[in-house]
Amino acid sequence: MTIALQLAINGILLGGVLALSALGFNIIFGVMRVVNLAHGDFVVLAAVFGAYAFAQFGINPLLLLPLTIGAGFVAGALIHRFLLRRLPGEVASAEASSLTLTFGLSYFLAGAGIATFGGRFVSVPYLTGAFQLGAIEIPQARLLAFVVATLLSLLFAYVLRSTVVGRAIRATSQNLDGALACGVDVDRVRTLGFAIGTAVATAAGTLMSFLFNLNAQQGVLFTVNAFAVVVIGGLGNYTGAVLGALILGLTESFASYFLGATLAEAAPYLLFILVLLFAPAGLLGRRAR
Repeated sequence: MTIALQLAINGILLGGVLALSALGFNIIFGVMRVVNLAHGDFVVLAAVFGAYAFAQFGINPLLLLPLTIGAGFVAGALIHRFLLRRLPGEVASAEASSLTLTFGLSYFLAGAGIATFGGRFVSVPYLTGAFQLGAIEIPQARLLAFVVATLLSLLFAYVLRSTVVGRAIRATSQNLDGALACGVDVDRVRTLGFAIGTAVATAAGTLMSFLFNLNAQQGVLFTVNAFAVVVIGGLGNYTGAVLGALILGLTESFASYFLGATLAEAAPYLLFILVLLFAPAGLLGRRAR
């Protein structure tokens, strides 16, 4: 019982950070119907940058959050403005072209990361202890990352539900023709959506810098994780992304203990396959709520 509770706590804490990463992935898909294959590279580059800044200058990764969020927002806006918005307007052509473009962008970012930071695995040795509650240990780093990720996710939800920009994003996500009829500048909303999604990815990466040993070539792992999360919860559904992240975090926690770290890496793929077989629309459907 103690072991199960410990694994559940670890999985929930991990799931909170995965949820933040997946929310960024999900908003881009929801607004643009683009599966961003470079998503994980933004996560990893932010994490590696955080580790580099800590090692070279002793900067607390949390202090870097405003910088990485701002850099992610600007990078996302520029990528959409000068690359994605130039793709063909037809739906089928645009989807194929966006996959190809973000696939190439992923390789470019990975190469740029290796050239800048090298290929070493790095992390931030920050808050390496644990809080003791009887026989249960709560890792301090995971708890801090979970709390910050939760606060950022709540801020993200507030922006989506209670601001003019957020309502425009949700309208575009739910019904493109309806948004156009209401006078929404869809092109601008798509730029904002991609920028916000990228900013959320870099925020998640900054938090992951003191949870994982990473190098700049591991972006594909976080892209797969984010994709698995949103498929489990329902593509385009923001509440579902949180649920999917918690499920994935718990699965990885229990699988790592009982099956080993290597087999646990297959958890996102297995969950992805099972959901596609038995609940193709995801646990909470496709539309945002």
